Amino acid sequence: MPSHAPDSTPVPVTVVTGFLGAGKTTLVNRWLAGVARGDIAVVVNEHGNVGIDGALLAARVQTLVEIAGGCICCTTQGELVRALADLASGATPPKRILVETSGAASPAGVLRAIAAGGPSGAHVLDGVITVVDASRVDTLAEHDLAIEQIGYADAVVLSRSDAMHADARTHATDVVRTHNGAAVVAAAARGELTDAGLSTVEALLERAREELPAVPRKPSGPRTAQHVYESVSLSVEGEVDGERFADFMENDVGRFAGRLFRTKGILAVAGMDERMIVQGVADLVEVTFGERWREDERRTSRFVVVGFALDREALASAFDACRAST
Repeated sequence: MPSHAPDSTPVPVTVVTGFLGAGKTTLVNRWLAGVARGDIAVVVNEHGNVGIDGALLAARVQTLVEIAGGCICCTTQGELVRALADLASGATPPKRILVETSGAASPAGVLRAIAAGGPSGAHVLDGVITVVDASRVDTLAEHDLAIEQIGYADAVVLSRSDAMHADARTHATDVVRTHNGAAVVAAAARGELTDAGLSTVEALLERAREELPAVPRKPSGPRTAQHVYESVSLSVEGEVDGERFADFMENDVGRFAGRLFRTKGILAVAGMDERMIVQGVADLVEVTFGERWREDERRTSRFVVVGFALDREALASAFDACRAST
């Protein structure tokens, strides 16, 4: 019988995803090298029947579960649910569970499995990290799956950044942010995070939880005809009314249910001293409260919606209507 107590702290689950050959296993291997062997349990999903990535990571961890022969988003989702429940509800659960998805898999099934939280809420989604090969960023639009993987991300790691000039890295960051304006973007070389202040995965996830990047510039080039995934960044100077924002979430954002990857907002709500932080994965939304606004700080409200077949103008108008009366 599982020994996880209902009132104990759930085990955080971090998902690492990215397109084929992006460098996911290299990032994970580097991360595991810096932690105690029993602290992190790893679940690896591989597209084929023979596990390669698991064999590369096995020496770094005490507990490794391989799910092969299919993508987590379909036939093996039940296997993932059982693996997460067993790991998180054991007598000595790990400090974190890391799930590395197949490069050919949508993250949607993984996130649905994690969102279930197990029979006793034993685990909880801590963040989604998507690895993107910075040298191939201009080919992303050719693969809707690659854009979808970016769309679900809390943080995007640009692998092979060391082989690029600064202007090329800036371009890669801009491309990513046009697809997901809510994600923190960091550079990596051979699996090692290289940006100041973001040199560990833990720091990267912490930044992703607490901050919303600057509103990205609009893409300079034309969008491909078949590509409908997009990131809509909204902002209001000043405070929003809490009840109006709740209506905005239920009615205006809710109308796109089934088409959402991520939603994220950091809001100044009238009558509240703390920042209100909104985090959504697909149709599931969590609201928490962050740091207090300083007296000398300009209170602003920003919100990002990432999904497909969105109505940018309607969302912007509806969010603007959330302004608090002066």
